[in-house]
Amino acid sequence: MTGITRFERELDLLCEYRTRLVSDVVTGKLDVREAAARLPEEAPSHIHVDDADLSDEAELAGEEAVV
Repeated sequence: MTGITRFERELDLLCEYRTRLVSDVVTGKLDVREAAARLPEEAPSHIHVDDADLSDEAELAGEEAVV
């Protein structure tokens, strides 16, 4: 297995994991209330949240984005 092939496989697995994780959170199969309670009220200034990212995650989970 070449390095590129291995990287592509790992990337596919990470994308699959992300999709499953978002879906489980959106459908309530995974409870994140405790972790969410520990988050700061505002994102740090060095982190940029793009509205397109939010709609992509909702789309992956099969839900409509609320923006």
